[in-house]
Amino acid sequence: MTDTESKPNVERLYECLTDGRYDEARGLLHPEYRSNTQPYETSVDALIEEIEAIKQAMTSLKRETILTMTDGDMEVILQRVEGIDPSSGDTVAYRSADFFRKAADGRFIEHWDALTFDGGDLFDAIEL
Repeated sequence: MTDTESKPNVERLYECLTDGRYDEARGLLHPEYRSNTQPYETSVDALIEEIEAIKQAMTSLKRETILTMTDGDMEVILQRVEGIDPSSGDTVAYRSADFFRKAADGRFIEHWDALTFDGGDLFDAIEL
């Protein structure tokens, strides 16, 4: 088993999104993907636009996985994201718990998250 095969799909998804491998990320997301907690994240394209907005608004962006879990058709990732807001020089950091439900084909179709900010509010720095 390779390292990629042993990782939960949710970890692979965030690695792809972080690295800008959007075609690979699309392969993990169902065409009817939607978030139940982020009102603007209504599709795969909207998710990728959000990730790009974060990358454009922050410098020195880092993501750390704390924990992943799989239970039936659900996968969970706990992670920490940190970057610098270039307009203020302030560190912006948050921790998230992201829950994904898989469709029958194994791709993620639904998403829920909970965010806790450790620094400035990331969403003050981006426009969606």
